Amino acid sequence: MKKIWYNPRVEQHKVTIGLILLRNEHYLKLSLGSLAAQDYPNLEILVRDQSPNGEAYDYVQKEMPEVFAKITLSKGENLMHSGGHNALIRKMTGEWYFCASNDMWYPKDFVSKMVTELQKPEYSTFGSASPKLLRWDFKFAENDLEASKTKAIDSVGLGLTKCHKFIDVGQGEEDKGQYDSRTSIFGTSAAAGLYRKSALEDVAWTNHVARERNVASGKVEKEYFDETLHYKNDVDLAYRLQWAGHKCLFIPLAQVWHDRQASGHSAKSAWAKGNSYFGQLVTVSKNWSPDFSWPVKLLTGLRQAALWVYAFILDRPLLQQRAEVEKVAPLIEAKRKAMLRRIKVEEVERFMK
Repeated sequence: MKKIWYNPRVEQHKVTIGLILLRNEHYLKLSLGSLAAQDYPNLEILVRDQSPNGEAYDYVQKEMPEVFAKITLSKGENLMHSGGHNALIRKMTGEWYFCASNDMWYPKDFVSKMVTELQKPEYSTFGSASPKLLRWDFKFAENDLEASKTKAIDSVGLGLTKCHKFIDVGQGEEDKGQYDSRTSIFGTSAAAGLYRKSALEDVAWTNHVARERNVASGKVEKEYFDETLHYKNDVDLAYRLQWAGHKCLFIPLAQVWHDRQASGHSAKSAWAKGNSYFGQLVTVSKNWSPDFSWPVKLLTGLRQAALWVYAFILDRPLLQQRAEVEKVAPLIEAKRKAMLRRIKVEEVERFMK
């Protein structure tokens, strides 16, 4: 008999899966279909179509009626990744939020494996968790799903170095079991991250734009992912959760397959490179501490200087991002001051390689 990963006699915490759609219909039958087929018994699936004319909504409704009936699918303006997921988090009724991507394939027991681990008493202080992400060779998927599931690692969680370079740990390596230990890590990639709702609420920022827009009604919205960031927003959230004392668990038993579209700046558009550079500057600025050790201060300073030299000599358009950072500097400072810092820098630095 096939093993059931959840215990029917234990209360099953409700999990909300949140997914943003932007066209990419070619993924949906396998990706969204695999999310809708999860065997976890207490689940809601919230999907937000941010495509220009509701193309993804129409596709799911017409081509996937059995999936359409299982999910809550809405249309909305393109609020990008941070704003879109924030809108879904504000609607969720679960205790956990799984930030999903539509270019992945999910085994049906994936959510069950994640939640089974996180419900153990020893992980009660953990605010997020990461599965093992492997590369999905999508061109084979429709004809041979098993052949499309490679052993190349996409990510086993977010890591950082002493110079504040942020990385997907293990990316590009062959999975030989070197990351098969359940362990505490710096953070989870938002490509496939599970977050405790109470931890998200703990580190949320009251959205100043929404507050001003809704001042008459008194409605206040919260930012969980920083809406000034299009890249590095998951790194920023991981950092804020760590500072607030919410640990992150790597669960190697839970695996998903990801068709990563671009790895490294060389394959990115100018827009993507610019926003990645902007995200780097903002994330370091927000999460910086004057109490960091001198090696961290020195190496981070040298890397920030090297990034400036690179932009000045080889990629002048990136310099505009520094001007963009200056424009939002008061907002960044306000968010930095509002952050909870319950742990000492030594606890953060132990993740730095």
